[in-house]
Amino acid sequence: MQDPMPYFKYRYVNILNKRIPCIETGGKIIHEIRDLEEFYRMFGYTPQASKAGLLPDEFIWSEYTNNAAADYSSCIQMHIVEYLGKHSDTFRQEYGTRWQNWLADHAKSREARGGGCVACRMRQLQKAPTP
Repeated sequence: MQDPMPYFKYRYVNILNKRIPCIETGGKIIHEIRDLEEFYRMFGYTPQASKAGLLPDEFIWSEYTNNAAADYSSCIQMHIVEYLGKHSDTFRQEYGTRWQNWLADHAKSREARGGGCVACRMRQLQKAPTP
């Protein structure tokens, strides 16, 4: 049986009026985000979106959670998992290779649905434009 993925939550923690962006699971902080720009890029938030006046959290809400076509909130989890896999020793130590299985399962599911969706935009943005 596949190991169930825990729910990862991104939030700001207010400690003595100092806001710390972090990722937590089960009420426990597992990673403090040092580079918010890089974190938001994992979701496809670009400088163009910023110049258009979209705040990162508004962009994520609009594209993933409040999308009229579909609810891609599960993809938010996958992007958080990808980010943690790259940036968090604590995450990699605690979850070993299980997180890679979660990503692989998500990729298979996405492929079975017919590939790209709004939540997969980052992959499309990373490809070089065709002439």
